[in-house]
Amino acid sequence: MCMVATITFTVTAGCMQGTRFVFTTHDTLLCGRMKDCQICLSNDMQVSRHHFLLEVNPPEVRLRDLGSRNGTFVNGKKYGGRQSHETPEQGAQRQYPQVDVHDHDVIQVGRTTLEVRIEVERHVSRPIHCQSCGKDVSAEADSGRSGTYLCKSCQKRMQTEEHGIQLQSLLQRLQRQAQIDMPGIPSYEIERKIGQGGMGAVYLVRHRENASYAAMKVLLARVAVDEQMRKKFMREVEVTRSLRHKHIVEFLEYGSLDSVFYFLLEYCEGGSLFDLMQKRGGRLSLQEAGPLLLQALKGLAFAHEQGFVHRDLKPHNILLSKRDGQWIAKLADLGLAKNFEQAGLSGMTVTGEAAGSFLYMPYEQVINFKYVRPVSDIWSMGATCYHVLTGQFPRPLQQGRDPIEVVLSGEMIPIHQRAPFLPSRVLKVIDRSLAKNMEERYQHAGEMYQALAQALQEA
Repeated sequence: MCMVATITFTVTAGCMQGTRFVFTTHDTLLCGRMKDCQICLSNDMQVSRHHFLLEVNPPEVRLRDLGSRNGTFVNGKKYGGRQSHETPEQGAQRQYPQVDVHDHDVIQVGRTTLEVRIEVERHVSRPIHCQSCGKDVSAEADSGRSGTYLCKSCQKRMQTEEHGIQLQSLLQRLQRQAQIDMPGIPSYEIERKIGQGGMGAVYLVRHRENASYAAMKVLLARVAVDEQMRKKFMREVEVTRSLRHKHIVEFLEYGSLDSVFYFLLEYCEGGSLFDLMQKRGGRLSLQEAGPLLLQALKGLAFAHEQGFVHRDLKPHNILLSKRDGQWIAKLADLGLAKNFEQAGLSGMTVTGEAAGSFLYMPYEQVINFKYVRPVSDIWSMGATCYHVLTGQFPRPLQQGRDPIEVVLSGEMIPIHQRAPFLPSRVLKVIDRSLAKNMEERYQHAGEMYQALAQALQEA
């Protein structure tokens, strides 16, 4: 049975009094004095430039203070805030707390007050049991949700095991219970885990009859899954599956059972571009990296031409496969993780992310969760090129500093300071791709490909 939830933030005091922000899907809301904030309190000097971030994934809400000077108050309790002797830069060195917000809670910042309403279309509730261990996890899964669920302890156990025995057992049991065919799965046997992510894992699987290899990516929903959420995600997967290009990892089969989603993909035996960087001591030479980056851009250009945006580009998602004795690059996870988030299946992903997730993320995707344009892929591709060629990241991430605040600050270290040995034309291509202003970047991957190819030719 589907669950419908609406979250409303109403400004009850302050210069924006009477303004309402309504959410029914996964999104973010930024508050501060800067013009890029949806709740823009430019005349309230008690409010910091970027004061707090709200993440909503109905019916859940989480608030994160972003190193504000005066802190954020929820029901009168203060979260965050700098000491009187600290500068904004010093205060930002500390990780600021997050707090889950509930129905009828009151948020106060400066002279502004917001009231939170969480309205859930209630159905006759039934206990929610973990699909694997069977225990009652109604409280963990959130009483405002309905659907199927895999408890946190079982998720952790499945993600950490190396050979996928428990996962394969769960898939087989769910298949028997549902009495349906699972495309591709019965024909394959899990051999070992070859990758690990925040929402699942990747396994090497072998076909039982012809002994061919494939990669099976498994995503475990962090929330109870209802049919509406499942259909929304699967529609996006079906569209993405149609992409066929020699520099994009081929989609073989996919399916889902309850809160487990699986994808059979072309196996790339060379690992990822990030793996290759580690083998080379942390970075690649321009001679080795140049052709691979161009190939990745070719695949991305094709995706952009077909109306697709990746939204999660990084060296880990550029895989290597051997053809005619040469390694070639292939884009992986095209839209997969972000579509999972957009469908609300991943739980809290912005406030819940580790610092590494922001290293390749453009500014506009932090302030506008739903922004989906090729120009954002350009920034992520520029950050990937920067990291591959220098072994470092464009943004000055420091121990303990809130990564969201770093992204919002716009601070960047020009690549020529990190890699003066690279040809100036190559440096200019990467600098342009990393412009904070979207209009100053290349607008699509085909344009960046042409510029980088020309720069490499002249190097």
